[in-house]
Amino acid sequence: MGTEQRIIGGIERFLAESGLAGELSGTILEWVRAENKPGGKQYPWGSLLFSVGDVFGGRQEIILHGAVAMELYGLAADIFDDIEDQDNDQLPWRTVPAAQAINTANLILFLSFKALAAINEHSHYRQAHEIFHTMGITACHGQNQEFLAEEQEVIPLDQYFDTVRKKSGALTAGACKLAAVLAGGDAGLIHDLEKLGQNLGIISQIKNDLQDLFRVETKSDVRLGKKTLPLVYLADVLKQNKGKAEELYQLCSPTRQKGPEFGPAEKERLRRFIIQEGAAHYCSVICAYFKLEAVEILDAMNIAMEQKRKLIALVENQT
Repeated sequence: MGTEQRIIGGIERFLAESGLAGELSGTILEWVRAENKPGGKQYPWGSLLFSVGDVFGGRQEIILHGAVAMELYGLAADIFDDIEDQDNDQLPWRTVPAAQAINTANLILFLSFKALAAINEHSHYRQAHEIFHTMGITACHGQNQEFLAEEQEVIPLDQYFDTVRKKSGALTAGACKLAAVLAGGDAGLIHDLEKLGQNLGIISQIKNDLQDLFRVETKSDVRLGKKTLPLVYLADVLKQNKGKAEELYQLCSPTRQKGPEFGPAEKERLRRFIIQEGAAHYCSVICAYFKLEAVEILDAMNIAMEQKRKLIALVENQT
């Protein structure tokens, strides 16, 4: 049985045993499957737990409890994010009233903690519970910083990286820490994997920033004034060039006012501007930097060479 089948099977069993009404359990399962359609990365949080846990000899039945919990947690976070940003209208939680979606997301979040309770080794459960709390608090802190940044005309690059380290790095760092805990890792290993996961989360966010900038018909980043890395970078390098800065503003302002009317011609102009002014290249360089830093973290870890090779392969696959 493959990892994805193991994870969805674990989620199905957990929901069946959760005591939820059949209709509500069915809705959550439908939303889980909608989040993990074939063609993209399926069950990324659970798969990451299994990948890291396997490197350190974690027992699969314990790792599965963490994988189910992490997938539910990640789903709840994505639902809240889509409602806040008014994104991904085609997903099922965006086709129901927002109040219903928020209530269901809250339920899924509570269920993720219930899934953790299936971990029957007390020390592992206590550490896993603390990881979940810290993960959520850190991610919400980062989200709040992002809201505040939307009200600013420009932000410095270090503010962007601080926000993304909290918001996007928190979940990936939490998943890596959780895998280390459930595999019986010591404090040093848990700390190193937390730093590794944080880097992977930052890389993923930067890639999303660049991709979403060209999906203005369905994504709200520019329309809401989100400070994604390409725009933060351009605002910084163009601050002494009033003509270019004004051109960037004109390219972005239609999407803030008339998102649905931002057509192919406007999209192509924005794409060319971002490439010509070096923002796409800058994002690639920054991703490479964080990838190199992740490999350096692995090189310094006091683990077997075979384990290092497997983790380096994981970094290559994730990035």
